[in-house]
Amino acid sequence: MAFEILDPELFTDHGLFAEDEFLRRTAAYDWGRFSGRNVLVRGCGSVPVPPWAYMHLTARLVGLARTVRYGNEHDNIVIHRAANLTKN
Repeated sequence: MAFEILDPELFTDHGLFAEDEFLRRTAAYDWGRFSGRNVLVRGCGSVPVPPWAYMHLTARLVGLARTVRYGNEHDNIVIHRAANLTKN
């Protein structure tokens, strides 16, 4: 299955997690690119990201993405699936 990958490090400030910067960048991001797509939120990166940040990203994707998964390309779990899907 092909995924659109969303890496939380995209929203960090030069590799450092700062809450204000993270929220500013997520607010300005073009989330429409994930509409109807299977999205993988990459976990376990090199920058420590607090758990609430992953929930924030998932909340932005719900209602847009076909599915939202967490993990990596080889080992991931479904954390959201659009209601109109019967299987994935």
